Amino acid sequence: MSEGRILVVDDDPGMLRAITRILSPTYVVEATAGATEGLRRGLETRFDLALVDVRLSDGNGYALCQALRQERPETDVILITGSLSEPDEKLYRSLEEGAFYFLFKPFDRRVLLALVERCLSLQRERAAKERHARTLSADLEKARLFQRSLVPTSPVRADGWRLEGRLVSCDALGGDIYVAQVSAGAPGPICAVADVVGHGVRAAMYAGMLHSTIDGARRRDPDPQPLVRELLEGIDFFEAATYATLFYALLLPDGMVRYLNAGHPPPLWQHGNLITPLEGTGRLLSKLFRNEPPGVAEIHCAPGDRILVYTDGASEVDDAAHLELGVPGLAQVLSETRDLPGAATLEAFLARIRDHHEGRPFEDDVTLLLIERMT
Repeated sequence: MSEGRILVVDDDPGMLRAITRILSPTYVVEATAGATEGLRRGLETRFDLALVDVRLSDGNGYALCQALRQERPETDVILITGSLSEPDEKLYRSLEEGAFYFLFKPFDRRVLLALVERCLSLQRERAAKERHARTLSADLEKARLFQRSLVPTSPVRADGWRLEGRLVSCDALGGDIYVAQVSAGAPGPICAVADVVGHGVRAAMYAGMLHSTIDGARRRDPDPQPLVRELLEGIDFFEAATYATLFYALLLPDGMVRYLNAGHPPPLWQHGNLITPLEGTGRLLSKLFRNEPPGVAEIHCAPGDRILVYTDGASEVDDAAHLELGVPGLAQVLSETRDLPGAATLEAFLARIRDHHEGRPFEDDVTLLLIERMT
């Protein structure tokens, strides 16, 4: 006997016997007369399908269909009628009340069997998809939590520097990463912000692998020049069309910043009353350019200087008229928050980005890292 519990509701004893005889060799069938008894049984027991006559002595099948669909949405309903008047109106009414299908008496047993099996087959397919979706959702949540565990949970303070960041993914998983670390024996803290092309599961997978590669390389030598050479040798996991942008910096105790910018949006260096973009020093991180490592540049930060590193999800966020916030918009926020502490500055940036996007969900990951020279 196949899976499937079926409730048959009809005032005609002969019709109840006929439908039961046709279906019972394959399904579990319960037959009852009247809308009241049909609703009671439909609510007491879980049925996969209900076959309901439109005309019942104590009610009508349309109302019973609506009640069952409301209280037992997992139960599909096929309405049946022996009246041939206004067939289109009856069909429309049945669909309006949420019925799966509509049958006119008399009907061929093969039609009934095929229709019932089709209905239950669709239910099984839907249930399988829902189970798969729940499993996928649970897996995505685990992956999201793992990815979030890679993000620093508190500001990093060392050698006169303070680093704090924010990462807001547009999906459950994203392609942005940022790193802020202090390594034992290193001449100063390091930081990195990278953006793997795309977003979602694929980008997150590559971002996690890139994070591990950066972490391993900076442990061996935190200086940007040897680090980027090791990165380019270690990204064989990238597909040919996959690339990432990267800003990486070694922050020295005397205020010197040694950095590279591999195709990343220009970080904004706030020094005195000036805001200076730190332009790129080379090509993107890609297997295609592994023989062309980006160069290394240096700046000197005085106490009070700040550097905002961001991904293009922050600068390219647009409003309803498709006007981007842009680098000037970020520079304005950096200028306006000159006297705010780091955490408040980052929250002001996120508020401005969300306000510019007018409350809509982000279409790309947004990552911000604020580097401050404290002493």
